[in-house]
Amino acid sequence: MKKKIDSFRHFTKEIGKGMHVEWKETKEIPSLLLKREYKKAGAQVVDICKMAGLGIVWVLPGGAVITAFIVKFSHKARPSAFQSEKKPETMEGSG
Repeated sequence: MKKKIDSFRHFTKEIGKGMHVEWKETKEIPSLLLKREYKKAGAQVVDICKMAGLGIVWVLPGGAVITAFIVKFSHKARPSAFQSEKKPETMEGSG
């Protein structure tokens, strides 16, 4: 039982870190728009919508468990801060 509690604590800390990253990225939207980086700003707006959806699910009865399952198992429903798999960047000059 203690292992499960520790696992849940670790998971909730990861959620907190992800929320902090999303908050930082949300504050950058106006500067992205001024720099005419519309794709990045649009992606961040989509992340905000995903976070709002997760927040709505969270407040429902039993929503904390459902939200945990969504974040853990559904890759498309995750905001970018919760994406554990990063796409490998191509290395220039290798060949």
